Amino acid sequence: MLYTDEQREHILARLSGYRLKHTLGCEKAARKLAKKYGADPEKCAFAAILHDITKQFSREEQLNLCTQYGIIPNSVEQVEWKMLHGKTAAAIARAEYGAPEDVCDAIACHTTGRADMTLIDKIIYLADYIEETRDFEGVKTARKLANSDLDKALMYCFDSSLRDLLHRKKLIHLDTIAARNSVIEALQQLK
Repeated sequence: MLYTDEQREHILARLSGYRLKHTLGCEKAARKLAKKYGADPEKCAFAAILHDITKQFSREEQLNLCTQYGIIPNSVEQVEWKMLHGKTAAAIARAEYGAPEDVCDAIACHTTGRADMTLIDKIIYLADYIEETRDFEGVKTARKLANSDLDKALMYCFDSSLRDLLHRKKLIHLDTIAARNSVIEALQQLK
């Protein structure tokens, strides 16, 4: 067992309000996707309950964690500092809860994606996007795609996120571009 019921309760006690509901929804979605696609449901659930553990932290708190754990924010993360919560959550997952590296990697890239995403990376990214409390234009399509093809669901989510970032004139993380390109290459190899 990766974590005990006591650890799970300790993690969840650090969250409140919407963040707690979202995390529980993400855990449920991650377990479901893991079972469907042959990933380890316990690892996926562990990643899901830890993925947003630092989401509510301020910019100063995020940067302090970066210093503490040797995380060097890139130019995009320095401006869009809320993106740091994946990396800082992964650091806490590793240091405080002994999470294995594949779980920490999935937590670290759950906001941006990355090139050559593993199965657990894909599941956590999608679980975060489609969990049951999410209610935005396109989420039903994303849920439907996630139930039939992970890579097609990822493409849909990346494209939707990129359109939103462009519309809001936000910086785009290079890991998202790399993740999207990687999925396109994988889909083209299937043709």
